[in-house]
Amino acid sequence: MPSVSDIILKKNIVRKIYLKKRYALPSNEFEKDSSQLLQNTINLVKKYKPKCIHCFLPIFAKEEINTSIIIEYCWKNNIKVVVPVSNFEEGTMRNAAFSPETKTKQTKNNITEPINPIWIENDNIDLVITPLLAFDLNGYRVGYGRGFYDRFFASLHKDVKKIGISLFMPCEIIEDINENDVPLTCCVTPIKKYSF
Repeated sequence: MPSVSDIILKKNIVRKIYLKKRYALPSNEFEKDSSQLLQNTINLVKKYKPKCIHCFLPIFAKEEINTSIIIEYCWKNNIKVVVPVSNFEEGTMRNAAFSPETKTKQTKNNITEPINPIWIENDNIDLVITPLLAFDLNGYRVGYGRGFYDRFFASLHKDVKKIGISLFMPCEIIEDINENDVPLTCCVTPIKKYSF
């Protein structure tokens, strides 16, 4: 039987398969793979030398990777950090400055966001650390299906690096890609980096 990585699948199927895979990971394996993935991502940040990164804060209820190590690396190396603040009515995201002093709250969607956001314009961002459930060999990602990141990517300068982070290897092709889907620059896994 072929593996998931050998099959052409639609987004809704990919989403279910990879969410199930994430929840099924034993905690020791999740910790080990996350640690390697985070180190590989920091190595990429070192390579690109951004002045300002946009980085998601994890939804722990969905077993997302804890990005605090990346954020702390940036703080220690004078790289500004912004985090997303989502508007679910409009399906849009804005950038809020994020520092060690930033006070946060949990939203009804279990997302951590600054309480009194200081807004930062998209033009300041050099690199985006992007959450995902799965990605394919063409750099297209599958998230939770609301399109926040594709709309956000479309609003950024074309030179901004869009870095996905994934605990799993890519699937071959996500079948139902459309004109609103924006590919990643690269995606980091615990084992290797894929560039697109």
